[in-house]
Amino acid sequence: MEEETIGLTRRIRDVALRWLPERQIILRTDGETSYLRLTTGAQLGLVAIWIAFAGWVGFTTVGYYTQDAIITAKSDSIDRSRHAYRKLLDQISDYQLSIVGITRDLQATEAEMRRVFGHNKELKQDLSSTEVALRTSEAERQRIATVRSSMGGQLEMLGSELRQISGKNNALEAHIGTLRRHLEVVEAEKAEIAAERAALDDRLWALHNELEAANSRVVLLANNVRALKTDLRSVILERSSIAADNDALRTEVSNLQQNLDEEREAHRVELRVIADRALDNINTVEEVIRRTGLKLDEIAPLPDRQLTGQGGPFVPYHPEMDVDEDADDLRAALGRRLDRWDQLRGVFASLPLLAPVDKFYISSRYGRRKDPFNGRWAMHYGLDMAGPRKQPIVATASGTVVFAGRRTRYGRVIDIDHGHGLVTRYGHLAKITVKKGQTVALGDQIGLLGSSGRSSGPHVHYEVRYHGKPVNPVRFLKAGKNVQSKKDG
Repeated sequence: MEEETIGLTRRIRDVALRWLPERQIILRTDGETSYLRLTTGAQLGLVAIWIAFAGWVGFTTVGYYTQDAIITAKSDSIDRSRHAYRKLLDQISDYQLSIVGITRDLQATEAEMRRVFGHNKELKQDLSSTEVALRTSEAERQRIATVRSSMGGQLEMLGSELRQISGKNNALEAHIGTLRRHLEVVEAEKAEIAAERAALDDRLWALHNELEAANSRVVLLANNVRALKTDLRSVILERSSIAADNDALRTEVSNLQQNLDEEREAHRVELRVIADRALDNINTVEEVIRRTGLKLDEIAPLPDRQLTGQGGPFVPYHPEMDVDEDADDLRAALGRRLDRWDQLRGVFASLPLLAPVDKFYISSRYGRRKDPFNGRWAMHYGLDMAGPRKQPIVATASGTVVFAGRRTRYGRVIDIDHGHGLVTRYGHLAKITVKKGQTVALGDQIGLLGSSGRSSGPHVHYEVRYHGKPVNPVRFLKAGKNVQSKKDG
């Protein structure tokens, strides 16, 4: 486990050294050169600061949208409460209509019961009158029987009046028959009245049960109404609380909006400063590349060749990198500028802008010259820098050693590929201290000044080639001095 941890630590260190190697910033003042080391740790710190800044911007943006989502959720909750309140009012209206209908049914039932009670009372009165008539008929019958028994002894005495009495007797018998028939009718009506009374009792019992059920429903509805009133009061209180919360949220949103506007303004100012600084760096690097004699649109092309500007001092102009006051345009322009800066930074790192030796004088310039051995005119594709023997020779830019050995005319020679088509050559060395395939950084020692090969004295033959074609190294040295003078200024 410990070995795996050590291996992982080494791999992380190797990745950091590969992507963020130690860099040196060369400062020249009054002929003296000093170096400012930019270690891997310092570069990691700068990267961490940049990541923290980007995280802060992202956190601010997410916080703004999160607060907006919270406010939207609160508004939805208020709308749902309002909808529930309106639905509750509709239910209360329905309950009120139901209570009115039940009240009407109770009133109709009460009227029906009163009518039945009145009809029953009338029937009782008819029954009483019928019973009185029956009692009267019985008394009359008894009186007739008494008269007949008293007349039995006087029949003989009343023979003359027999016919008359017989007629009366017949009439009485006819009247008795009529009374009997009437009595049968009364009995039948009495039975019907008893049956109707039993039916009325059943109806009264059913109505009584219905009345009790209606009373139970009325009590239940009253309880529901009281519960609804309680719920309504709770809703009203909750509505008041929600209104207070809404006022507080509106105030908080207003404050947050004000703070957000202030943060946006500060962020816009910072973006403007960063964008302007990036554009200044872009213009500086482009001017350095131009001073070296390289074609900017070849070594670091812009999209659609949008680099413009003619005549007078060289001031690069990028229309697509202009910015308005709008934050979105500012962020877009900053992104374009940073992309351009990343592109130019890689090119700039590969430019050999420094001299390969510290103490020197130019013994032979680039271009047409007389050969020091045969006196004939010839092209000299490098710069001869004479100086003390075995003086350290350093890499003029970071790159990879593609050749380290001897060549007939150059003696001990080193070729370093810096990328982007740029290669530097260091000839006539006394000693080579690097190997083919080795990666070197700016200022790393690669050999010692000497006079090997076709040489008339100790010096270093220094060449700069672009895509295999030689270019004048003096332009690169002058461009490097211009960068140094701007930094000093």
